[in-house]
Amino acid sequence: MVSKAIGERPLVSADVGRRHPMRVERYMFQARQQRLPALECAVLVVHLGGARVSGGKLHGRPSSFIPSVALFLTPGCPSEWFPEGPIDVAGIYLPAVTGERLSRLVPDASGGPAEFSFSDPLVTAATLQLVEELARGPDGDARFLEDLSRLLVGQIERVLRGRAGNRLSPSRTQLGRLRSVLAWIDRNLAEEITNAALARQAGLSESYFRHVFASAFGVSPSQYVQQRRLERARELLKVTHLPIAHIATECGFASQSYLTTRFKARHGVTPARFRRAVTQH
Repeated sequence: MVSKAIGERPLVSADVGRRHPMRVERYMFQARQQRLPALECAVLVVHLGGARVSGGKLHGRPSSFIPSVALFLTPGCPSEWFPEGPIDVAGIYLPAVTGERLSRLVPDASGGPAEFSFSDPLVTAATLQLVEELARGPDGDARFLEDLSRLLVGQIERVLRGRAGNRLSPSRTQLGRLRSVLAWIDRNLAEEITNAALARQAGLSESYFRHVFASAFGVSPSQYVQQRRLERARELLKVTHLPIAHIATECGFASQSYLTTRFKARHGVTPARFRRAVTQH
């Protein structure tokens, strides 16, 4: 239903779990408006990588999401967004018994459809592990997938109960300031980017800027800069033949070896192996 509605085929689509299986899908979207129809089940959408996403609403206000942000949709809640470039996203469709239990914990539900936006490192990491293990097909570890699915559901419950993660609640004024900062970051990835420089761009004190940024996006400014540098490196590895050392400099990494270390930690492969894999397809 989702694949047909959005006009995209998933890279990964499989059920995980035995007693109450959940459907897990992974998509690579280009920069065009996406509409997720209202479904009978609860859905978790996790932004795994790529460009910012904007155009939807967060607690009734215009939103802007970055990698590591997750969106929990209760049954019957539609969603709409516009990627500002290619994005990597996972959708997890929860079984009724699980989705209904978690939906009752959403603060804004009030008995009707609602969405809950948050950032939690464990949810993002578990989701990424799920889709990557599923991509192995028959070679995937069924027991590991089962454990991951239980871990993911348990962590979502902790987030909804306020025991983990960060709920995203930026004001309209803050988002306006931060959008200009995000654009400035993308134009200056090759340079040294400090919190002080970013705070000046936002017209805020450094300590207050860090607070506003983390509240808006669920990650620190330095974590976001690191994510964008890795995403830029991945784009250049895919679409250019530039030497990896040159890409490291272009993306603001101190050396090729440091890029390799950070890239492998994020994607599970070295830049060289990633390039070989994408050029073979």
